[in-house]
Amino acid sequence: MGLHLKRKKERVYLLTLVYRLSKTLFFLSNKKKMSLFLTLEWIFDRLANEESFKYFSYEKHPLRFHTIKFIQQHINSSEYVLDLGSGYGDMSNKIAEFSKKVVGVDYVSGDVEIAKSRHQKENLEFVFDDAFDFLNECKDQFDVIILSHIIEHIDDPEEFLKKCIPHTKKIFIEVPDYDKTYSNHYRSILKNKLNYTDPDHVWEFNREELTSLISKTGLTIIENEFRFGVMKFWCETHLVKR
Repeated sequence: MGLHLKRKKERVYLLTLVYRLSKTLFFLSNKKKMSLFLTLEWIFDRLANEESFKYFSYEKHPLRFHTIKFIQQHINSSEYVLDLGSGYGDMSNKIAEFSKKVVGVDYVSGDVEIAKSRHQKENLEFVFDDAFDFLNECKDQFDVIILSHIIEHIDDPEEFLKKCIPHTKKIFIEVPDYDKTYSNHYRSILKNKLNYTDPDHVWEFNREELTSLISKTGLTIIENEFRFGVMKFWCETHLVKR
């Protein structure tokens, strides 16, 4: 929901203080000042985002709530789901509420143990394994593969998606949206060091780039959404009978 605001805004004294302090930086060039402000924006945006996951429960966090809602539209109670990079298992646990069975796979053994201790359902299983190894050895056929904040960590995301295709009919992809704000593009032009969503990321996809990548793998995009700083795509594989 958006906002309908009064024309006269309530004064925020911290804003006034910071704005006045910024005027004392006259000895810096416009480029250096802009770079400084972009760096500060990145730092406080990250702090606020991290704090949000402490403040909101998983079910009530705006990011997670809308992701689960978007996922649920394309999964039914008869479908078998593979959640690659399942972490603490929160998403796998929610998906198990409206699917036949969910297998969560993660390569961090501690995360898998936490997932097992937090979430116990008859139709929910957690496996400690590398995603590539699991796919290479897996003989099961899944209806859905969940790739939530996974492919931006992988050196060759195109090859990884191609490995997923033979195992499923549908793939859900979610990654950070580089186009969520013009500030990211400013940072790129100024070559700021802080221009990523996570230090382990090797990719920060813009919208055209990710759409092109998905198309190159042979997947068909059936729905997408760009909200809350993330891109979400539902894709079909060639295994779907039309």
